[in-house]
Amino acid sequence: MNDEGLGSRASGGMPAVDRLLDEVIELRLPAETYQIPLVRMLAQAVAARADYGLDAIADAKMAVDEACAQVVSTAAPGAAMTCQFTVSPDGIRFGVRTRTQHAEPPSERSFGWHVLTTLAANVSARCVPDPAEDGYALTLDLDLHREGSG
Repeated sequence: MNDEGLGSRASGGMPAVDRLLDEVIELRLPAETYQIPLVRMLAQAVAARADYGLDAIADAKMAVDEACAQVVSTAAPGAAMTCQFTVSPDGIRFGVRTRTQHAEPPSERSFGWHVLTTLAANVSARCVPDPAEDGYALTLDLDLHREGSG
């Protein structure tokens, strides 16, 4: 008997309704280096729940760690960091944003950017004026590979 009504469990132990909607997990915390391990642990849990393999989970953790490190390094004093994981049938999209005093996103010529582009399928960064906060809003977005890069 195949009962896949709303809330029933289908393949992978996920409710059937999860295949219809994207799942969004958001975490807001101080933009401080000591907070990055918490985001990395959440990345591991989200990737494992999305049925990523061990190599892909490790890559996702490293990519999230590097994205957060780049954001924290330019964050304005006292700024918050907002991390968002969007899980869909296509994979996981990770976004991290903060307030900064710098008008430019991280350099695409840096080693950190190279790490991101190696570990994630797509990487983008933008920095836009945020007059309400008297500075800029910096956002990094990553599409995380379902398969490990190695």
